[in-house]
Amino acid sequence: MNNKQKLDAIIFDMGSTLIEFENSSWEVLNKLCAKNSYEFLKKKNLIEIDYKIWLFLLESGFEKVFKDSDKNLKEIKFEDMMASFFKRLKFEISDGLYSNFLEAYYKPVTEQITLVDGAVDVLRFFKGKKIKIGLISNTIFSERFHLDELKRFGIFPFLDVFLFSSEVGYKKPHPEIFKLCLKKLNVKPKNSAFLGDRLVEDIGGAQNMGIKAILLAKKGRDYSKPIVPDGKIEDLYQLENEVLKFFEI
Repeated sequence: MNNKQKLDAIIFDMGSTLIEFENSSWEVLNKLCAKNSYEFLKKKNLIEIDYKIWLFLLESGFEKVFKDSDKNLKEIKFEDMMASFFKRLKFEISDGLYSNFLEAYYKPVTEQITLVDGAVDVLRFFKGKKIKIGLISNTIFSERFHLDELKRFGIFPFLDVFLFSSEVGYKKPHPEIFKLCLKKLNVKPKNSAFLGDRLVEDIGGAQNMGIKAILLAKKGRDYSKPIVPDGKIEDLYQLENEVLKFFEI
């Protein structure tokens, strides 16, 4: 007797699952972003403090807000955080220049991202099976940056629903972002699968909602947390066979 559920939707994480954001370490990227944004402000004669002070203020500010965010799972919105930051420093920056500043800060990140091997092929396969496709991504950056990236790599046309924690206000593993995705897809947890590369945020968060969670294991990543994924793959081309262990498609 076949007890497999029918798969109605598959939900993907974005970073390191469909698009690789960590071709450089975040430590390196954060410094490049700080430098690029400082040079933008300097060129516009909007900043007088030394770069080292700018970097210190950014890093210490980030450290505090990230600690709070990790506790309450409320997502930081980078543009709001920077607006508050400028206000405290008594920096005056017009709306148009502020948008350009945000782009300057984010530029080193988006310039080094790449498409994960097999991403488009896997999305095309599930779309061809009339399975709904969702995306849930933890990010502090504005949705507009990531939509441009999804379009750049040919991912966007396959998505029925896309949610970014910066817009939702909560980040994985908070249940609200998973609930919202399921609601927008109009599917039940038991008929859904989730694929991500992190145990706590992706696997734990999805499993807590009753969604089958498959881990895309990344080399060198620490997977020592006591969370056991329902399935595990090492590259996207293995996803179809892993999903077939649990679902009819």
